[in-house]
Amino acid sequence: MDNFKVLKKSKKTRGRISQLRTEHGLIETPVFMPPATKGYLKGLDTLDIENAKSQIILVNTYHLYLKPGDLYIKKHMGIHKFMNWNKPILSDSGGFQVWSLNQRKGKKLVKISEEGVEFSSFIDGSKHFFTPEKSVKIQHNLGVDILMAFDQCASDELNISDSEKILNKTNRWLLRNISEHEKLNKKNTTNKLLFGIAQGGRHILLREKAINFMKDLNIDGLALGGETIGYNMKETKLLLDKVYHTLPSNKPIYTMGLGGNPQDMVDVIILGVDMMDCVNPARLARHGELFVGKLDLKSFKIKSNVKDNILRISQSKFKNDKNPIDKDCDCFTCRNYSRAYLRYLYLMNETLYLRLATIHNVHFSNMIINKLKDFIKNE
Repeated sequence: MDNFKVLKKSKKTRGRISQLRTEHGLIETPVFMPPATKGYLKGLDTLDIENAKSQIILVNTYHLYLKPGDLYIKKHMGIHKFMNWNKPILSDSGGFQVWSLNQRKGKKLVKISEEGVEFSSFIDGSKHFFTPEKSVKIQHNLGVDILMAFDQCASDELNISDSEKILNKTNRWLLRNISEHEKLNKKNTTNKLLFGIAQGGRHILLREKAINFMKDLNIDGLALGGETIGYNMKETKLLLDKVYHTLPSNKPIYTMGLGGNPQDMVDVIILGVDMMDCVNPARLARHGELFVGKLDLKSFKIKSNVKDNILRISQSKFKNDKNPIDKDCDCFTCRNYSRAYLRYLYLMNETLYLRLATIHNVHFSNMIINKLKDFIKNE
């Protein structure tokens, strides 16, 4: 079954409009996936997320496995029923969490071998072991639409030799991911999708090696992972530009963990990326940083009269400001509340601020992407 279809290619950029078919409906890309990491997006219910124009959300295998448990969620008819979200869900495989745990200096929380990864729970210190097969089983138990292959993330600081060792292991693990996924799809008569992850750090030759390895495998999408992506936008854009002609045109391209602000999303969409996710829009909102600005479709830059296109709501100049966060935004928050009121809620540490601010940042991110999509459609 062909699950991916390119509908329109941009004449001025590498951007494109595509459709990805999942068990819970079609996704029109480019698309931002707000992370509901532990089965919830802080402060929002699923209707809020849907009203913010989100087509798909992301959950995390590692966190849901530890609590409340994948088998527990399976007993509750899967993650969609459990959290009352009827649209597509993608699950991160836990590979990034393995890497980030291993970065904690002075603590040996992770042991990586050819077979898999042993790690200690951050909740109670208990020992656990993830293999590619186990990660895939957990994701099938969760009932998500799109699974990510279990991989080993690489630090940007590694030299090319050490990065290649990690890349080769990730590629060997990918074959095991695919085998287990195909077996479970057949056993359960499902059509869940599996994406592979290309590692290689900043080393362009290794990234190309990873992409070429995946091209003819039975996977439904290709992700670019690792520390480079999203954390270092200069390197991210350079990487995307260099590997563009190696990327398969018949599969969705996903930059993992990217989307810290709407400009980052625009920058990678015009370089050919279809999917992205990041916790930052929600996290920044909680800390009083709200997105503003208007997308200039000539320069593909978001422009406003505030630094970094971020309005810092705690500033005293907003005490009597009756304007919405952004006059061009049509989110629930901007249609109903002033900057002055939001500043008051924030300073009072009121939980209502959390909801209203997060609604805005998620909606604003989707709004900017939709404006860029409309531009591509009408070229």
